[in-house]
Amino acid sequence: MEELIIPNPSQHDTISYEISLGGSKMDSSYEILSISIDKEVNRIPTAKILLKDGDASLGKFEISNKQDFVPGKEIVIKLGFDSDNKQAFNGIITKHQVKVKENGNTQLLIECKDAAVRMTLGRKSKYFLDQKDSEVMDSIISSYAGLTGDVEATSLKHKELIQHHLSDWDFIALRAEANGQLLFANDGKLKIESPKTGTDPVLQVTYGSSVMEFEAELDLRSQLTKVEANSWDYKNQGLFTAEVDEASGFTQLGNVSSSDLAAANKLEKYVLHHSGHLLEQELKAWADGAMLRSRLAKVRGRARFTGFADIKPGDMVKVAGVGDRFNGNAFVTAVRQEVGDGTWYTNIQFGLDPAKYSSLYNDIDDFPAAGLLGSIQGLQIGKVLQLENDPDGEDRILVKIPIIENASNGTWVRVACLDAGSDRGTFFRPEIDDEIIVGFINNDPRHAIMLGMLNSSAKPAPLKGADANDEKGVFTRSKMRVHFNDATKTIIIDTPAGNSVTLDEDGKKIEIKDQNSNKITMDSNGIIMESPKNIEIKAGAELKISAGTKLEIIGKTMTLKSDTNVNINAALTKINSDGVTEIKGSLVKIN
Repeated sequence: MEELIIPNPSQHDTISYEISLGGSKMDSSYEILSISIDKEVNRIPTAKILLKDGDASLGKFEISNKQDFVPGKEIVIKLGFDSDNKQAFNGIITKHQVKVKENGNTQLLIECKDAAVRMTLGRKSKYFLDQKDSEVMDSIISSYAGLTGDVEATSLKHKELIQHHLSDWDFIALRAEANGQLLFANDGKLKIESPKTGTDPVLQVTYGSSVMEFEAELDLRSQLTKVEANSWDYKNQGLFTAEVDEASGFTQLGNVSSSDLAAANKLEKYVLHHSGHLLEQELKAWADGAMLRSRLAKVRGRARFTGFADIKPGDMVKVAGVGDRFNGNAFVTAVRQEVGDGTWYTNIQFGLDPAKYSSLYNDIDDFPAAGLLGSIQGLQIGKVLQLENDPDGEDRILVKIPIIENASNGTWVRVACLDAGSDRGTFFRPEIDDEIIVGFINNDPRHAIMLGMLNSSAKPAPLKGADANDEKGVFTRSKMRVHFNDATKTIIIDTPAGNSVTLDEDGKKIEIKDQNSNKITMDSNGIIMESPKNIEIKAGAELKISAGTKLEIIGKTMTLKSDTNVNINAALTKINSDGVTEIKGSLVKIN
């Protein structure tokens, strides 16, 4: 490729520009004081036009009063020399501002943004199912009129991807970063791709000829030897791990390698953690992105030279004449065009801040408690004051949160349950003065929920903890219990008076007792019913007793009574008595 070197400005006569508003050229009588255009990776391009406007004697701003610069109007800015102008910005007017200076100067400031600015307005929530990141990003971009997308394909198809209360721009920027990609917004087109540092430079900037200002820094602190990303694999109960030791296809600037700088850091590896279930493919992309940011941050700097419109973020420039440490091809991450006082300068930035996108802005996530009041962070300790008489009838309990106000009368708190629904669910309430753990919906201190109850040395648990963890159960304040023991394979339900049901798998029996010494035992020998007093068996209809071999009834006396008939049928019947045998009836028939 033939190198394009920035020409010496002395070869040009005059700076020229052209501004179109809503498809029509701007009135040439307007006095433009300055024009600035900023384009940067992962940011919305911005243009500012400063005009002379306002007349104190007439008390009006003539240009401002016209329809030319009404916010929302499309604007195109072209820059060049000697009327050979090239497009430098295309967007919409977003801000219209008048200024009156202390010295009497009056001005009109017009701020413009790329059409992609609409993606930053408002927060959205949405589920994306069975789609790749690139498919999700493309679908979001295509939903905006006046904006086209060019998204580099990603490979992993997500079963579920969730956008939660984020602007479309921030959501896309975060997902692009997770895939090692950057956002390049330019004149109504949003390109999303990984940095292409192997492409030919669009121009050469040389100290001593075209470069007016130059700064560059080489910083080893950002350089990594290895990136390791981990997540939890709940299927196999272990860690997913992906490792990356270099940014694939990355062209480095200067003569000091990133690996040499990273070795000087003596950091064996940079570790990324996610406690969720991220697949290894996603972990690999995440680690790749972190390593790429590291390499882009090795050399960071800027250069200033005579105006040049054909450069944008994502391009490569050849830097020369600044020493071996910094000579080479640099990846452009920002471009600023400045026009004013008869001059036009282009400023470029190369290299990238290694910080994550989410750490660069404090408004990506909404404010805790939605900014309605001061938020409360994390879980808090509560003390139970009252269980009844919720004034709103919402089944809440009254809880004091000491850290907020120890002497307070408490706040009404909803109770999280194992199961809850209309006239069904589990119902366990803490006792008055119990210590509980409280969480807060949206970090809003007005919306508390009891998540659980706590034991301590002051309020000890009914069982002692053990690593074997054999014993579990439910224990009430009156000593009623449901006690599980995995070691003995028993379940015991009992009351303090001695009523109990025992399911004993090791002993192969079920035993029911009451406080009156009545007992039923079911085991391998059969069923035994014991009572120190009476046992009655009643049936509203039939009562049948059968035995496979022998039925034996023993008692000091035995009465067999029927209001109608008594039938005894057998192949052989014997009636024996050591004393008198009586058979009475109004009529007795034998045979």
